[in-house]
Amino acid sequence: MRPEDAQLADDYLAGQPTAVASVEGWIRHAAQPYRRRLASSWDDVLQDVRLEVTRLLSQGTFRGESSLKTYLWRVVCHTCLDRIRSQSRWNWADLDAMPEWEAETILTDSGAKLRQESKDLLQRVLGQISDDCRQLWAMVLRGLSYREMSASVGVAEGTLRVRVLRCRKRAHELRSELLDHSSS
Repeated sequence: MRPEDAQLADDYLAGQPTAVASVEGWIRHAAQPYRRRLASSWDDVLQDVRLEVTRLLSQGTFRGESSLKTYLWRVVCHTCLDRIRSQSRWNWADLDAMPEWEAETILTDSGAKLRQESKDLLQRVLGQISDDCRQLWAMVLRGLSYREMSASVGVAEGTLRVRVLRCRKRAHELRSELLDHSSS
């Protein structure tokens, strides 16, 4: 680890004004490409980044394998991307618990009703997918981040992302197979 990076990290944690100003400048510069997509939550995201940087530096996760500026850049990018992903999550509703007219309203997409066949196909795909995939999707639908999911499952975050991707791919394959069988 470069001594100047270690000193800057220590000074930042101690609240030394020049260190805070330097790190704050790096954070704002790294987050700038995400500003438009984060729109109204921009200030909240910057605060989340500051908290995450403080938490990580306090825990000693910066090992000096890269410069402090590069390390902070990655933390900022990951935090911004996590927020963007959380904003794009769907709000799911239990259709069985709703009155028929309300469920019918939710099942509209550009004025076209979701056909019963599509719901049946979805249920058949979910019936054939592995329990692990159903468990992962349940966590995704609850709005958990990959970090929270990895802590719950007990695997690395990257491993979990690959598992979710493979589950999605398998669901698409099953859907295609079921569509091919039903059309023939």
